Amino acid sequence: MQTISLVPRQTAFSVLFSRYINGDITERVWKRMMRTFDHEGITATERMAFARFMTEVIDDEKDGRLNVPAPEEMSEILTDMRSTRH
Repeated sequence: MQTISLVPRQTAFSVLFSRYINGDITERVWKRMMRTFDHEGITATERMAFARFMTEVIDDEKDGRLNVPAPEEMSEILTDMRSTRH
């Protein structure tokens, strides 16, 4: 009999949260990301894309400093992105 071991698939949010718990993300950066995630008008798909983007930024960051877009900046970025899709 073959045993199949399932490994839960982590979402971009769970990866970010794990990194926050492990200390890879500071409290200040975490709060700024959460304000952006909670910002009105951002769709679930856009939130997931932002979470994946932030994970990549953390992976690429060499000096430990993260520049997280403020919610207002995120609105501007999303407006630009949305205009190119239509």
